[in-house]
Amino acid sequence: MQGTSHQEKGVPCQDAHSYRVLPGGELLIAVADGAGSAERAEAGANEAVAQALAALAAGLAQGAPADEAGWRQLIASAFQAGRAGLERLAGAEEAPLRAFATTLTCAVATAGWLAVGQIGDGAAVAVDATGELHLVVQPQRGEYANEAYFLTMLDALDYLVVCAEPRPPAGLAVLSDGLLRLALKLPGYEPHPPFFRPLWEFAAEAEDERRAAEQLAAFLASGRVCSRTDDDKTLVLAVRGET
Repeated sequence: MQGTSHQEKGVPCQDAHSYRVLPGGELLIAVADGAGSAERAEAGANEAVAQALAALAAGLAQGAPADEAGWRQLIASAFQAGRAGLERLAGAEEAPLRAFATTLTCAVATAGWLAVGQIGDGAAVAVDATGELHLVVQPQRGEYANEAYFLTMLDALDYLVVCAEPRPPAGLAVLSDGLLRLALKLPGYEPHPPFFRPLWEFAAEAEDERRAAEQLAAFLASGRVCSRTDDDKTLVLAVRGET
């Protein structure tokens, strides 16, 4: 969702996201936030998301990992693919890699595992069957104010943080940094229950995916939200259905 500051400046939304449910029921989510200072941030975010999701799907087509090490390797492969995609894009456009700077958060939820990887200042929050909220990966902040980590950095993969746990969530939210102040209690980055609980209920009751997406977009564009943040904002919600 385009932030109000971007609307005022005529700058397109530089967030990107995608998700996929595989035939085996595995849920894949990728969210990227292009750097505001990067000339081709929008293209970088979209490329990173597309390549990372494709790598996750290809990896799972060979079978789901059996242990934490395997999940970590799968998540790392998605970030390697995202980085490679940006390098190809930069080469094709004869532009510096930094012009496509973007963060990236990837998540995979299965019947037995939750695996999340991140470079940058997004966040992933899970809820269990009891309603307990759990921050899966914490937003990464640099040493200085407004400093972030991007997939285009020379040593980007050194900053990759991965959490893989045999604790499948009842619900999962992946969000870009434009929603951090609403969704998390700073400075400790604790999930804010009044923000998430109505969203979990909304997602659980939704019967039409397209209509639910429209309603969620309307919420993100509402004055209630935009009065708290003028940045681009992305929120991908998922809840486990009845089996």
